[in-house]
Amino acid sequence: MNLFQHIPLNSALLENMNMALFQEIKNRQADFMKAFNAGDPKGAAEIYDPDGYFMPNGKSPVKGRAGIEQYFKQDMSEGVASAQIITEEVNGSGEWAFERGSYHLEGNRGTESGAYLLVWKKVDGKWLVHNDCFNVIKAAQQ
Repeated sequence: MNLFQHIPLNSALLENMNMALFQEIKNRQADFMKAFNAGDPKGAAEIYDPDGYFMPNGKSPVKGRAGIEQYFKQDMSEGVASAQIITEEVNGSGEWAFERGSYHLEGNRGTESGAYLLVWKKVDGKWLVHNDCFNVIKAAQQ
């Protein structure tokens, strides 16, 4: 019996599981973009764990969904009109996953571009952002 004959099957199974996770996370990001781009800070914050953290570039961390909603509300009031999220990598297992990607924000000051890393937690069968950290690569005009 050759034990290595099972590796391709297991690798294929793992790849399919990762693709399914990738799509689930990408769908959650689509929910975020739909709400954010509609000017709905409450809807945008719904993808966050109620006890999650949002760690914006150069600013103090924001704890909790209500605080994150207020952060988005302020962004929108300052002229950020749309967000584009580009998921580049997703991996994880069980109740935890991570996502790495890039983003673009459009608004009355131009475009801001950057990179992000998210930690997702599955709560009651739904993926929620538990930690969100990003850095700005190209700042919008001040």
